[in-house]
Amino acid sequence: MPGAFSPRFVSADGKVTFSFTFEPVSKTSDGGCQIKTSEGTRRLEAGAAKDHDAYIDRPGAVEVTISPDGFDRYAVRPSATEAIDGERAVFSNISPDPLERQAYWQAVHECERTPGVDRLTLVPENASRGAWQALANAPDVPEAVRDIAAVFATARGKRKARAIPLDDLAIDGAAARELAETLATILGTGKKKSAVRVSKGRGGRTQYRLTAEFPDGLDAAGRRAITQAICDRLDSAGIMYVAAIHAPDHHNDHRNHHLHLACHDRPARKIGDRWDFTIAETVAGQHGRVRYPYAQKKVVEWSRDSDGGNHRDYGTTMVSDMRTFFADRCNEELDRLGVTRKFHPGTLRSLGCERDGQKPLGTRAAPLEAVGVPTSKGIDNAELLWSALLREAWTAAEGRAKTRTALRRKLAEAERRFTEGAVVDQAHVAAIRDLTGRLDVADAVLRQHDAECAEYDVTLAMARARPDKTITVCRRILKAIGEGEADSAEQRANAAIAARADAAEAFLAGIAAVERDHAPVLAEYRTAVTTAQAEVEAIADAATPLIERPAPARPPEPARPDPRATLDALFDRIMTDDMPILPPDGTVAGYRMPGVTRAEFNALNTPALAEMAQKRLAVLADIQAKRMIAAAKHLASIGTDGLTRAAADGDTGAARTLKHVRAYGTHPVYLHAVATAQRAEPQVATRVDESGSAWRRLVGGLFGRHTPIQPTTRIEPIPQPHTSEPARDPSPSSRDEAIAALATALLAEPTLRVVEGEHGLVIDTINAHSWRMSADAFADAPAVLDAMRRRHAAPWLDHSVAERNRLLADLRAALMSATRPPLRKVGEQWNVDLPDKRLAALVTRWRGYDRLDALLSDVDHQRRGTGVDRYVVDGSTNVGTGDATVSHVPDLGTDRGDGLDGDRAFVLMGWGDRGRGRDDGR
Repeated sequence: MPGAFSPRFVSADGKVTFSFTFEPVSKTSDGGCQIKTSEGTRRLEAGAAKDHDAYIDRPGAVEVTISPDGFDRYAVRPSATEAIDGERAVFSNISPDPLERQAYWQAVHECERTPGVDRLTLVPENASRGAWQALANAPDVPEAVRDIAAVFATARGKRKARAIPLDDLAIDGAAARELAETLATILGTGKKKSAVRVSKGRGGRTQYRLTAEFPDGLDAAGRRAITQAICDRLDSAGIMYVAAIHAPDHHNDHRNHHLHLACHDRPARKIGDRWDFTIAETVAGQHGRVRYPYAQKKVVEWSRDSDGGNHRDYGTTMVSDMRTFFADRCNEELDRLGVTRKFHPGTLRSLGCERDGQKPLGTRAAPLEAVGVPTSKGIDNAELLWSALLREAWTAAEGRAKTRTALRRKLAEAERRFTEGAVVDQAHVAAIRDLTGRLDVADAVLRQHDAECAEYDVTLAMARARPDKTITVCRRILKAIGEGEADSAEQRANAAIAARADAAEAFLAGIAAVERDHAPVLAEYRTAVTTAQAEVEAIADAATPLIERPAPARPPEPARPDPRATLDALFDRIMTDDMPILPPDGTVAGYRMPGVTRAEFNALNTPALAEMAQKRLAVLADIQAKRMIAAAKHLASIGTDGLTRAAADGDTGAARTLKHVRAYGTHPVYLHAVATAQRAEPQVATRVDESGSAWRRLVGGLFGRHTPIQPTTRIEPIPQPHTSEPARDPSPSSRDEAIAALATALLAEPTLRVVEGEHGLVIDTINAHSWRMSADAFADAPAVLDAMRRRHAAPWLDHSVAERNRLLADLRAALMSATRPPLRKVGEQWNVDLPDKRLAALVTRWRGYDRLDALLSDVDHQRRGTGVDRYVVDGSTNVGTGDATVSHVPDLGTDRGDGLDGDRAFVLMGWGDRGRGRDDGR
């Protein structure tokens, strides 16, 4: 039969409940006394206390079988009280003499009020007149009851409750309760509104008894401090008390230090050799009546609510406050000793434990259960305990399964978010799927074996509980017998105690044999559960950043741009950035604009705006023709070197000419003007009128024809050449055009990135939402794959031209201002030593970028003071001496570079001779 023995429940924060009882003792009508416990009221012995040995023979029984003075002797017996610093741990404000304290308790018992006789009370309002008449006619009911029932049935007006002494009915309390149940059945009333009840006479309160356990890990000084704090509180309220700290002996566990305290709520003092409440005086003129002039009033706050509340509720609150006070003092001492486990004054359920509290075993069952003899209360407690532990094991396994299910659901939700987002991060999705697969494998193992192993552990502990307890207690008693510390009864039972210990050990041996037979399978299951649980924890840790990472939000559909506003912005950009306008040719009628965006292209070809757009382009083309011819004439008049030196010296006109050379270097009008100016005299001096007719005649002469403006014809963008792409079909399909557009965009748009995924390079369109569908559809096309490789090898393309110019300018400034040589060339690579690690890292990342190589070579030449410096004009068309970058080349020309940076115009320049119009003799 399992025993109700198990380690105490400990909450997650290290708190435990504890034993704390507070029980009142009152006087009975026959001169005896009774105690009210959690199980009900029990009768105590009347008369003097028994000898100390009687209490030792029945450990734990004294609290419910001895009189107040006997309890005092028990509580402070020398064999039980703890010795602290050589003194017994006894505290009292009654007297240090045990005999005087016993006399005090006897006097309290004699002087407290003796209750009246018990009565059977009938309440007329709680039953109908017909019911009372039925009771009056009942044959088996005592006559006194029938007479009162007849009065209740026939009386008019207000009827009062009547009480019949049990002595008049010649029955005791038990018979009176049976009679009350019979009468209630006849009257048809229940417990909530009973017309019949047994009223017990109330006797005076003779004693309160407090018993509390001290926490494990507390030292003797801490136990003394806690007891003294409780006694000081009682002393300040005027409560009379005696308290003792009990140390464990061979009858109980070595941790069983506990407190016994007995108190009375009437303050008292000695007057001579008598207590003040015992001194009586005869009342003059009243025969046989006495009064107690020196008796002090009881402490009302101890048992009655001063605000008039329910006294039972008040008593419950007072006991709860005392329990909390005791727990707080214990926890303070535990803090002093560094003990982490603390007392909790509440119930098990307030700690989160759903177990039902066990019933007290009582004085007879407790020692029998301790040595392995099952009792009815012990069996009930065992069923409560082990059923609760099994439920907790199953609940814990179910909770772990729910946690795994929730994790699985979160992983699935994260995978859905990232597969439906604007950017499909294949590496992220693959990682989530890998974790999901691992979780499914671990979950299958745990669902099969987790609850089984937990249930096995509880079952094994249940089987071991009673024999383990029996062996521990029996061996402890046998040791006390061998050392001569046991009493005579234990010595006589030596053989029986040894036999019980041997039987318990034999039972444990049988359990061990069964366990050995199943050990291989059990070990396999335990290993699988432990491994799977560790895997789940690792998966949860790895999944947290994947789950919490927000998926890229799907961008809202962009608003359709206003075509007219788009054209206005385009025309402004043409003039600001010197975007070249190409004239019509034989295959395409109308003016052409290379390098326009898709929105600008659509706006130029909007039917309602096409004619207006062509007229505006014609006007702008005339302006550009003036600029190109003026630039060619300026260049021819002073020469390339003179123009360059003049721009370097701050001549805005020369700088403007260089800007136009950069912008229109490949334009047919500019090339024709330069060729004409470089031929023999006379130089080109074409007059351009305001209407632009002269430049159009010039263009017609260049192409051998005159092409009229046809504004209604659709404008086609000029394809940009690309050296690495194969020749295209003259009539490409829509798919080929989309692939070519994506490949070109990969090398031109900074917002369109190429990153490394788990399975290779992927296109990141998170900042270029309009390209997402094209990237998903054509990422495997050869032209796109080639563009992806080239884009990934050119990280500088992740920045716009303006950003690249700014970064290179910052790098040049940092290199030129360095106090020590910042550059060192090793083989074909530059090593840079700069305090700004951002710029130093830029050099490493942008290796292979010709503009960076030119800048580093230029800075190196400048710092060394040798060679001819090379600058490259790139980026902004607002060319000036402060923002131009020039590269040294043999003559004016165009360098296409590696196809990644666009056209660049070059101008020869000497660093040492930059005067305007000066000849360097070369």
